[in-house]
Amino acid sequence: MRMNVSTKLWLAFVGTITLCVLALYLLLHNSLRQGFLDYTSKQSVQRLEILRSALANVYREDNSFHALETNPSRWLELKDIIFAESESLFEGLPATPEAEASAPRAYYREFVSSISLHDADKKLLLGVNKPNQTLDWIPVTNANQLVGFIGFVKPTVVSRQQDQNFIQHQFKIFSIISLFVLVIATIVATLLARRISQPLTTLAQKAHALASGDYSQTIPVTSQDEIGQLCNSFNQLSEALAANQQSRALWVADISHEMRTPLSVLKVQIEAMQDGIRPANYENLALLYEKILGLSNLIDDLFELSLSDVGALSYNKKTVSLAPLVKTCVQHFQVKAEAADLTLKDNIDATQDYSIVADSDRLQQLFSNLLENSIRYTDAGGEIQVGISTSDTKVFITIDDSAPGVAPEQYDKIFERLFRLENSRSRATGGAGLGLAICKNIVNAHQGNIRAGTSAFGGLQICIELPKAQQ
Repeated sequence: MRMNVSTKLWLAFVGTITLCVLALYLLLHNSLRQGFLDYTSKQSVQRLEILRSALANVYREDNSFHALETNPSRWLELKDIIFAESESLFEGLPATPEAEASAPRAYYREFVSSISLHDADKKLLLGVNKPNQTLDWIPVTNANQLVGFIGFVKPTVVSRQQDQNFIQHQFKIFSIISLFVLVIATIVATLLARRISQPLTTLAQKAHALASGDYSQTIPVTSQDEIGQLCNSFNQLSEALAANQQSRALWVADISHEMRTPLSVLKVQIEAMQDGIRPANYENLALLYEKILGLSNLIDDLFELSLSDVGALSYNKKTVSLAPLVKTCVQHFQVKAEAADLTLKDNIDATQDYSIVADSDRLQQLFSNLLENSIRYTDAGGEIQVGISTSDTKVFITIDDSAPGVAPEQYDKIFERLFRLENSRSRATGGAGLGLAICKNIVNAHQGNIRAGTSAFGGLQICIELPKAQQ
């Protein structure tokens, strides 16, 4: 049989309360009976004070219990002192055998018959020896000298009918209270089980809809406890899945658009050549080659980005001196920068030790992509500068370029795949918007961080943080 969460919670609450009430009932049962027995023992001790005084007088007159020991009838008379004080309690009671057996008279007679007299060494003098029963001892003294003991059987059961009636009455009252508590606990458990399980039931339904592809599902957060945190996490998951679905749709659309444009140009050019409208000369073939080269680069970037996303790019890491590697990359792009009418320089101190643990080939790819991006999107007559600084645990590489800049709210977006700005850093300058996404994956693979900011030259600054090599 399958039980839902609400039923399990209800059973847990009610079961716990039931066990607690049952345990309290058993404890009260034992405690009340034992308390009555202790109370009866104390009463017996108080009642035997009269007998102890009488025995002390007998010992004082005879200087021993020998005369009392040889005259058992006198011992019975002494014990009747206790019974005589209780006779007033029995006046007016019927003298039938049943009354004799059940009335308080029977209790007191049984109590008096259980009394025995012992010497100072607890040797039995008068009375009946009861070896299998527990005796309480009351010392008898004469002139501060111990002369004997009164022994009486400590009660182990509640024998008086009125005491039994009182205990049964208390048990009856406690049973009624226990039933009342169980009813209240059942009602409260039902309400609590519904309140706790309702968000979980809603969460299960919403999760089923989410698994079916409906990413618009949200759950109202009504508490700050673990269930509220779970609902909040579900809402974040739903938003993330919806954003990923939209991003995937845009990704497919952008890739289709990126490939459709050069393919359309290729188709038109080839058809024109087939129809004899355009000659198959060097210039037209060069145009076809340029479009094919662009498609090839796009496919290579997509393939490399997919590898970096799944962590399939190979990394051969070792200790690398960063200064000469960056300087070499800057030198390789000097000709391209001059062709774009840009000034490319570095302010790297080659004497400093900027050692990191990295894959030098991937770092060259990283810096090449960043320099290519800066040269492509910086206005003619501008400047690009590369620098390296260090802290106790980090190495910082910065690439600053001049205008145009990027709005601060788009600093994080430029590292998203296929993202391009609508201003001068646009499609017109070329590129598919994958370079910075690849750069971010390479930096992450080196346990580093890459971020964008405002350059001192009025353009964009790219800052890369990489862990310094441990000496």
